[in-house]
Amino acid sequence: MLMWEISFGQPPFMNYEHDCILALNIIDGIRPKIISEIPSKYKSLMEQCWDANPLERPDIYALWEKIKEIKSYYQNNPNELPQLIAKIDKKTSNIF
Repeated sequence: MLMWEISFGQPPFMNYEHDCILALNIIDGIRPKIISEIPSKYKSLMEQCWDANPLERPDIYALWEKIKEIKSYYQNNPNELPQLIAKIDKKTSNIF
């Protein structure tokens, strides 16, 4: 959920009552919506972290390596990041 919060700048499920029903829905697999503008590698990593089976989630070392790969990509392609941020900002302003 932290990766989602970093991406969108606010906690997930802001429009839901934070109660037992939400907790049970999360246990049953409800996840916050991910917009299409989120980079596919970041989205995939986020979804892996949300796996219901803890054994299927990446460990901290795998997570660190994948985050470094994503960071390296944007460091090597600096023109893409401002455009991506603008697209995400535009899309998320319509969601909330």
